[in-house]
Amino acid sequence: MINQIGTKVISAETTQQERKSNRQNVLLKSSIDIGSYYFDAIAYDLSLYGAKIKLNLPLERGATFMIAIKGTSNIPSKVSWANNGFIGLEFDYPPDRVKTIFGTLGDRLT
Repeated sequence: MINQIGTKVISAETTQQERKSNRQNVLLKSSIDIGSYYFDAIAYDLSLYGAKIKLNLPLERGATFMIAIKGTSNIPSKVSWANNGFIGLEFDYPPDRVKTIFGTLGDRLT
């Protein structure tokens, strides 16, 4: 939708339509590996392309790290956005590989 001054207005409906895959609201313990340091995080929303996590560590957009969600194998990821302690991340693996890593949870994300 475009408003009167020509700016695209983003609504929840528009955002959901533009998503590459389904998102699942979750509350899953996660582990972030940055170099030789490990940090606990919580995943709040998950797709085959990325996740929204809560992390008490300021990471800048573009920062790279490994994430393991609920004990899965590590997935290389990068920060897409950060706001108020939440981080949006994008997985570096293709969606079919992420789906395999997530197992039955991955089936709900297609």
